[in-house]
Amino acid sequence: MSTLLQARGLRASYGATRALDGLDVEIGRGELVALLGENGSGKSTFLKVVARIVRPQGGDLLFDGQPLSSVERRESARRIAYLPQNPDLVFPIRCLDLVLQGRAPYSRGFSADSLEDSERALAAMRVCDVEALADRDAAALSGGERRRVFLARAVAQDAEIWLLDEPTSGLDPRHRLEFLELVRRTHAERGTTVLLVTHEIDLAGEMADRVVLLRGGRALASGPPADTLTPDRVRETFGVESRIEVDAEGRKRVVPYASTR
Repeated sequence: MSTLLQARGLRASYGATRALDGLDVEIGRGELVALLGENGSGKSTFLKVVARIVRPQGGDLLFDGQPLSSVERRESARRIAYLPQNPDLVFPIRCLDLVLQGRAPYSRGFSADSLEDSERALAAMRVCDVEALADRDAAALSGGERRRVFLARAVAQDAEIWLLDEPTSGLDPRHRLEFLELVRRTHAERGTTVLLVTHEIDLAGEMADRVVLLRGGRALASGPPADTLTPDRVRETFGVESRIEVDAEGRKRVVPYASTR
């Protein structure tokens, strides 16, 4: 598997607060990678640096072998889709128009959306099962519906990399399961590279090809879930004791049970 993203000694801060402090990590093309760590460990900041929302202050971030900073903005906007942790909307916007934003990197200036753009947007909404919401105000949707609409925007964008920042946060069990199944299906069908930020250890173990554990803006470990989601690693990452339980179908589950701090 070829490397698509590589961080080497990556640093980033918010004012005087250091968020990434020499992060080293590689993301392979077509991988689904879960980023796990406590609040403030640098997970969301790493996504924002890749999305070019936060500017790094040191180190290197390579995209397809070249510095991301040297990639034309329009090209990275086509290839990288970002779904924020809280996709809040300040102004009313029709769901179809929100999905059409994914086509913006392909447009010519201020020209109207083309027929191809509209067809791609509607096709993406069908993939994400939100076509019926096309004329609804996205700001009036439930959390689960809104996240599916934002995912449809990423599908319409035809992005190579999806950056999903705690996409199941605040969702009820049914909408959580539906959203995760949608991510699994579209990832498998399109061969996208997915970076998934989560606090859910079990979710990382179930979905990810590889887990990266972060603490203090650095990577503690990176590898398959079976190698990284161990009691020792969980203790080092989250400061809790844990045990491994196996259900009747042979699936392993990490169960935290006591703080070590």
